[in-house]
Amino acid sequence: MAISQETVEEVLRVANVYDVISEYIPLEKAGSSYKALCPFHTEKTPSFMVSPQKNIFKCFGCGKSGSAITFLMEYEGISFGEAVIKLAEKYNIPVKFTKEDKSFQEKNKLFQITQKIVEFYQEQLKKSSEAKNYLKKRGLLPSTIEAFEIGFSPFESNALKQFIQKENISIEELQRIGLITIKENGDFSDKFAGRIIFPIKDHRGRTVAFGGRAISDNKSPKYINSPETEIYSKSKVLYGLYQAKDALREKKEAIIVEGYLDLISLYQVGIKNVVATLGTAMTPEHGKLLSKFVNRAILMFDADTAGKKAAIRAAKVLLPYRIEVYYCPIEKGKDPDELAKEGSQAVINQLRKSQDFLLFLLDRLQTQKDLKKRKEIIDLYLDILSYIPDKHIQGIYLKELSAVAGIPVELLEVKERELNIKEEEINSFQDLPLNEKLILKGLLLFRDDILREFNQFDKINGSAYFMYLINEFINGGELEELEEIKNFDIPVSPKDTIEALNLLHKNWLKQQAEIDATFLSNLDDAVLQKILETKKSLYTGGRKQK
Repeated sequence: MAISQETVEEVLRVANVYDVISEYIPLEKAGSSYKALCPFHTEKTPSFMVSPQKNIFKCFGCGKSGSAITFLMEYEGISFGEAVIKLAEKYNIPVKFTKEDKSFQEKNKLFQITQKIVEFYQEQLKKSSEAKNYLKKRGLLPSTIEAFEIGFSPFESNALKQFIQKENISIEELQRIGLITIKENGDFSDKFAGRIIFPIKDHRGRTVAFGGRAISDNKSPKYINSPETEIYSKSKVLYGLYQAKDALREKKEAIIVEGYLDLISLYQVGIKNVVATLGTAMTPEHGKLLSKFVNRAILMFDADTAGKKAAIRAAKVLLPYRIEVYYCPIEKGKDPDELAKEGSQAVINQLRKSQDFLLFLLDRLQTQKDLKKRKEIIDLYLDILSYIPDKHIQGIYLKELSAVAGIPVELLEVKERELNIKEEEINSFQDLPLNEKLILKGLLLFRDDILREFNQFDKINGSAYFMYLINEFINGGELEELEEIKNFDIPVSPKDTIEALNLLHKNWLKQQAEIDATFLSNLDDAVLQKILETKKSLYTGGRKQK
């Protein structure tokens, strides 16, 4: 379901880039503009500029630029559509869709209810000495409990019944968020009764589900999670991502663990770039989500058979998104939670032992003498290698395998694999200019041909609504395909589409020159020198001239 053109343009008109960015990073006055250290790359001299008058930002170090929407997309790791909705909520702009979308309002109401339930569980924790003692025994500090909004569900459901009556929450709504079990007599019970509660948030910070850990080791199962609901899909949510986003963005590296307390204990000792899969296998949606923040992942799984299988699955999911995969097995009988109890240095020392996952397999191959098992490792290595999209990187790893296995490279075959990185389709475009309609139709009909020839979708300039649709199409937004796009009465070919895209790219270059002119008078000498050197390298092909 597409957001309406009216909403997109209203958000762009109202959302001031200075107001939005200043909530995330400190801005310093520089003439009529503002400057800061860029949040998207490491630098010592501020080259990140913001112009409230022009309503734009630009970093002269890494080149990122755009509107308030662009900044949110980059900083929060969210889609164009999600950024539009977040800004619409900030500025109290009603979100309209191309078709009536009652589900949007209904889901918003469910998010409000889940947050009220979070607060209810937090209050119940304060009243339960048994639950507080359990958390103390597990070594959790009050600040950590607060950061993750940890709570407690009482053994009896009477308090919850009184709470929902007071808050006008219906039994049906509790059922829709997967919180209760309905009895034959019409009464209900809390599925999480007698458990420590871990709210599960999506990447936007909305509570979408709950996890519960029994405070008695005799209770089975020890851990339970909410079932899938209309606001929760376990394949799309990573526990702790919301709390970890800043650290992930800064380090460009994610440590992936399996459980709540594994993550929380690492976070408590200062290892904050960590997310958890919550007992489910890694999915392509997880990979795509992480790729917005990091380029490397360290799998901190158990060293048992199940942990190794989970690591293999994770590698196959992450590699297509060009995320380097490292493996950090923990010694048998330990988990990250127990390791964190030994202090941050113990965790850091363990992380330093991490190995590129494929090179980890080569080490196993070197120590394995059994021919059958050697073949199994080689087959697994080649299978995982097929998930790497870059052929030259595959070639480097093949040479490593050849050297270790003693098999000529030409005898090692990597299966051709169509990497199914799912992209969503696009919706309505009736009011767009003709050339933008042509591009959208061309992308739908000749997607692969066009993507092979043109890869600068982040460097094109078009109407606000077109840019929204393009971003959703390329990055996988929550839109449905409309046949009217394919059936629109306009002839189109891959060549026509690429020519139209190149024209929009030229418009973008022209706009960048205008943006540069806006900020040049306020730039420090060091930044200006950096720009000059960059331009020189472009003219000379990066070589020193005689």
